[in-house]
Amino acid sequence: MKYLGLNIPRILLYWLDTVARNWYYRLKVVLPNFGPLRHTRQLKNSKRGKMALVLANGPSVAQLDPEKIRWLQRERGLEVFAVNSFISSPMAGVVKPDYYLLSDPAFFHPDKFPHLTDRLTRDMARLTEADIPCFVPLERFDAVPFRRKYGYYDRGNLFLSKITITGPRSYISMTSYKALAAACFMGYIQIYISGFDNDYFLNVVVDENNDMYYVDRHFYDKPGTEPARVRDTHANSMGELLYSHHFLFKDLEKFRDYPIVNLNKSSLVDCFPKHHALDVYKGGDEL
Repeated sequence: MKYLGLNIPRILLYWLDTVARNWYYRLKVVLPNFGPLRHTRQLKNSKRGKMALVLANGPSVAQLDPEKIRWLQRERGLEVFAVNSFISSPMAGVVKPDYYLLSDPAFFHPDKFPHLTDRLTRDMARLTEADIPCFVPLERFDAVPFRRKYGYYDRGNLFLSKITITGPRSYISMTSYKALAAACFMGYIQIYISGFDNDYFLNVVVDENNDMYYVDRHFYDKPGTEPARVRDTHANSMGELLYSHHFLFKDLEKFRDYPIVNLNKSSLVDCFPKHHALDVYKGGDEL
């Protein structure tokens, strides 16, 4: 018998390896950092009655009016979660996130990513200066300079998909999904999301050498971004690429039981309602 191209013995070996690695992680990382983990656990359901906005960095964030978000933060207690390079975007000059979440190893070892080192170093410096409470993986807890931080259990895979204390954990390691999980863990009465577009595959092109390219789009990117080659570590074929993208949608379905509203009315993500009365768009019109 085979499953996803693997025979049963290989699946069992993979499962055993997964269990062993996760126990190693518990002993090597979780146990020594039990103090920070207890501190994070105190956040559970601490935001009952409040609203949150979780921002991924997809193009649809550009639909939002930063001034309206700032007004909602000030007047209605809306709390904003952001990730990755949001802190260096123009919107960050208006909207200061209430919480931040980092996951990508590049942020903790920018020197290992020469083409990104300057940007990553700049982002980390701005985050430190802004003094925003930040969620970081437990194994990075002592490696970041933030004064206000929360450690989280950053392990998850096909067989152990709900082992992080911050809520549902996706199969694919998506930083924005972890930020959404943190908001769910904190118990907000309503969680709005934006930028969870998952539409990269719509602009995939294949050249005469069968190399695949797509535009890695963010809401803060300038027009005319050059397509980037799909790395072999992401997919070796169109079939593999589309199969990996299906996890982006299936993983969000893990959050269906939470009070989440998608602010992108034309989003391909169809597991959350899109109807709401929040005045948050540019021009005052709901999109």
